[in-house]
Amino acid sequence: MHIQEIGENVLMALDTLRTHKVRSALTMLGVIGGTMTVIAISSFLTGLQEYVLEQTKRFGPDIIFVTKWDNIGIRFSRPSQSERSRKNLTIDDARAISELPPAESVSPTLLVGSFGPGTQPIVKYKGIEANRPLIFGVWSNYDSVRNVYIRTGRFFTQSEQDHRAPVAIIGAAIAETLFGALDALDREIDVEGKVYRVVGVMEKAPGGLFGGDPVEDRELLVPFETLKRDHPEIEDITVNVKAKPDQFGKLVDEITEMMRRRRGVANDKPNDFGISTPGSIFEVLAQFAAVVSFIVFPLSAAGLLVGGIGVMNIMLVSVTERTKEIGVRRAIGARKSDIIWQFLTEAITLTAVGGLIGIFAGWVISLALRQLAPTLPSIIPLWAVLLGFIVSCSVGLIFGMWPAVKAARLDPIEALRYE
Repeated sequence: MHIQEIGENVLMALDTLRTHKVRSALTMLGVIGGTMTVIAISSFLTGLQEYVLEQTKRFGPDIIFVTKWDNIGIRFSRPSQSERSRKNLTIDDARAISELPPAESVSPTLLVGSFGPGTQPIVKYKGIEANRPLIFGVWSNYDSVRNVYIRTGRFFTQSEQDHRAPVAIIGAAIAETLFGALDALDREIDVEGKVYRVVGVMEKAPGGLFGGDPVEDRELLVPFETLKRDHPEIEDITVNVKAKPDQFGKLVDEITEMMRRRRGVANDKPNDFGISTPGSIFEVLAQFAAVVSFIVFPLSAAGLLVGGIGVMNIMLVSVTERTKEIGVRRAIGARKSDIIWQFLTEAITLTAVGGLIGIFAGWVISLALRQLAPTLPSIIPLWAVLLGFIVSCSVGLIFGMWPAVKAARLDPIEALRYE
């Protein structure tokens, strides 16, 4: 088949679309919906992957979190009764972990506040309250364990930790809420009725997943012993551990072995503590994405199937309407293959146009998603665009085959007599 003939068939197909606008639009709905879904979901999944990688990088890929909970990351269910009944980790556990050869730096963390709904501490300055602050009690080497990005000021010292000094490093959102354009350094803030002096302000972190202030911007870091003195009732701590270069896997194994031994876990029993990493913290997002894909992509395939059936029915109607035209073409020398390609090209053009509209609609959804979740890159991968277009064309090719073959098999004489 020559390029010129293909061009003529495409023009004929576009003229048919123009002539039967409503019928063609209804036929393309399934293809548009299926392609749009592929593009939109691919954009969401790609953006989610980029977000997880960025957050892991900010945490530090060589960080390990040891807690009494199975998972300290994002979770949609309450901890089990067996988790809640476990023994808390202790400062002695943190000290023991710090003596492991693969461990570079260790700091326990004591938390006042809640990442989700719940009672929040009150942090204020001259009557202005911070929005949902989180107070962390940490050791003075915490900034060498985690990636703490300080914009102005400094971290507190070992001497300040030993003497339980009321000093604090505050997140960017807290600084902005309490002080606005004022310099926060060396100002005194009210932390649950206690006076703390600000010695450092952290850099503003990338926005939260669905907008709002990210957790890092709402953090307030104070000496561990100071917070423990003010909140002796809080016993649940997390041990943050940074591995030496190329020692991450070995450190996880040694922490696991040592913690099982210290907590008296029998050989045939599972761990009664949890070891998490930045990657595992966001793993639930990947699981959520997998569930979304498992549900949505079959729906997309169903939409394409419905669109394909619609294309086949419309093409069968088109064959009936153009029976006499087919007879004339056969009478003046058109071969069966010419008729087949004429109708196949029309079917493919129909679904290709639907695919292009679906790609555009998916791109619009991707832009809307970027507005809803500014930190989500929402990148449309090239493979998704190509896949969406190729699949939409394939739908026309597959479901247009039977009408095309039926048109080619018409008897020319009977076709000419058709009214």
